[in-house]
This record gives sequence, C-alpha cells and structure tokens, in this order.
Amino acid sequence: MPSLDGQLLVETLIAFLMIGLLGFILRWTFSRDSGTPAWPPTDPEDFGLLAPVATVDTADEATRIRAMLTDAGIKATTAAGTDGRHRVLVFSAELDRARRVTGWPA
Repeated sequence: MPSLDGQLLVETLIAFLMIGLLGFILRWTFSRDSGTPAWPPTDPEDFGLLAPVATVDTADEATRIRAMLTDAGIKATTAAGTDGRHRVLVFSAELDRARRVTGWPA
C-alpha cells in the first residue's frame, strides 16, 4: 500500500503539471505574431459611422464647410486623407441634408 505522503506528492505534481499545460495551451492559443496588428487593418477611407460630404484640397476650405454645416445644426468634423486632401464628415443619417446645405453633389 503506497504511503499517504507519496500519494499527496504525486497528486500535487499532477495538479501543477495540469496548470502549466493549461497555461501553455492558452498562451499558444491567444498569442499574436509580432507582425500581426492588435486590430484588423482597416481601410484608411473607412470612417465608421461618418460619411464624407465634401473632399477639398485645403484645411481652410474644410473648416469653412464644417462651419457652414454647424450653422445649419449639422454635426461635422474634418479628417485629412492619405492623399493629402481633406474630408468633411457627417453622420450618415445627415448626409443628404448636409449635401443640400453645402451644395455638393451626391
């Protein structure tokens, strides 16, 4: 008959081995490669809930259009694109109204 101390030691070692194995599996499962970004890459022209109402060459033009929209009660913001041009962005639900206010084509 095995001793109680020996059995307790074996059970403790098995428990620690199982915890270590579980840690290894979880680390392997949820680890990222160093070249993989934390979030999936997105299109630089994807503005989420916002839609571009106008695309202009200078920040001053974008600010002027944004002010025009703000005066009409439409929330707007600006963003510089990868091509160096500036976009005036509004929520998609306000896009048609914003185009009417600014006179920009659809």
